[in-house]
Amino acid sequence: MMSNKSTTGSQVFDLLEGTWRGEGRGGYPTVTSFDYRETLTFTRRDEKTLAYEQRAQKRYDGGTEYLESHWENGFIRILENGELELISAQIGRTEVLAGSIESMDVMFRIHFVSKTITNDPRMISSARTFELEGDTLRYEMEMQTTAVNQSTQHLKIALQRIK
Repeated sequence: MMSNKSTTGSQVFDLLEGTWRGEGRGGYPTVTSFDYRETLTFTRRDEKTLAYEQRAQKRYDGGTEYLESHWENGFIRILENGELELISAQIGRTEVLAGSIESMDVMFRIHFVSKTITNDPRMISSARTFELEGDTLRYEMEMQTTAVNQSTQHLKIALQRIK
């Protein structure tokens, strides 16, 4: 549920629409830590649907070049009850997450928690948080896997609106 009834999902979609770019840090107990850069594009499809494309390149600790590492497409939908649903398609995995919007003065926080993860038996759960403040979009992703039995941060990035 949205904590501020005067803010709708549609209004937040208007604020997210566009292209964002930034650099962040990733890691997980089972992988080597890495720096990464990402471009995230949100495109409005209709009043209740926002499409997105997320492309990332990573550079491992000690490395000097970025390598293509992740490409994801999906949709964020406003459901009839006002909650959000994120549907993500990645190579080898699909996820459906449930979310809500929290409004705090000039910042909006959207928090998603996985409902369904398919085609990746290692994944138990995932969560994503977006914080939007002006032309800055902060994003964090955490996950629980069969190898790490508690939800643990995987990605953290700050992106700037480029158009």
